[in-house]
Amino acid sequence: MKSYIVPNLDNNDKQMLHDHGVVFYPWDNISIIVEQAQLEHALQLLGATATEQATEYEGFFLLTLTFTPVQTMVTGNQRGRQYDMATAASRARYIELCSARLGDMARQAMAKINNRKLKLGPAQEVFVKNARHHFVGATNLPEDALRKRFADEYDRLTAVDKVKAVRVTNGALLVFTHPLIATNPRGGRKHELGEYMIVIRTDGVDDGVRWFNSTRRVRTVQPGMNAPRVYPDGTACIDEIKETLLELIAQFEFATVAELAIQFVETTGEDDLSKFIEKWPPAKG
Repeated sequence: MKSYIVPNLDNNDKQMLHDHGVVFYPWDNISIIVEQAQLEHALQLLGATATEQATEYEGFFLLTLTFTPVQTMVTGNQRGRQYDMATAASRARYIELCSARLGDMARQAMAKINNRKLKLGPAQEVFVKNARHHFVGATNLPEDALRKRFADEYDRLTAVDKVKAVRVTNGALLVFTHPLIATNPRGGRKHELGEYMIVIRTDGVDDGVRWFNSTRRVRTVQPGMNAPRVYPDGTACIDEIKETLLELIAQFEFATVAELAIQFVETTGEDDLSKFIEKWPPAKG
């Protein structure tokens, strides 16, 4: 199974891909596309061709995009709405005013988000580092025994129920799952969520764990939700699960992290977001 790393897509590119149903995984300043068909669709939308280069990570290929110049079509306004000079000037000022206001609102929103990240992100990293230092300090095993423990932990991770494959990259574990199923608490009907790539950050950044649905994204409280309780950026809506996962990451309990991450996606309750499980298709069989 090949995975393609697409660097330097701007927000407009990502929004266009998302709007046209291309499933990709945003990670730092790159995007990861897993399926060949998805890649071909993405290249068609971007108007680009790609050359691939193998990376140091098994199954991952870095793409270099070459964009095809697009000839701009100039059309007259014979069929469009006609404006007198005063109306045209007023219309232009209106567009400029609204664009400026929208830009101000977007900047304010991004400033608030970034400020929250600046406060929360370092706190999470400090928590993971302190917990890891405590764990390492309390561990009296020699180096050979620790290496064996980590080898056994990797075997446990790959053997977790519904885990299809595990990839190890710089600073993260990518856990690919088989289709995950959730039960509607109202009536007990089962719904298929899809297959996931679960990103486990070994350094605890980005909330430690993010979930990306590689089968389908659904519009509920926001467009492109990965699961009833997982937002489009892959973050969970519940802070308690984040704290638990961060502590386990600090202790190198990655198999347990994967188990809880899968369990979290497949579990629904009586909260407002869980009710949107009905938006996902019924499970077969």
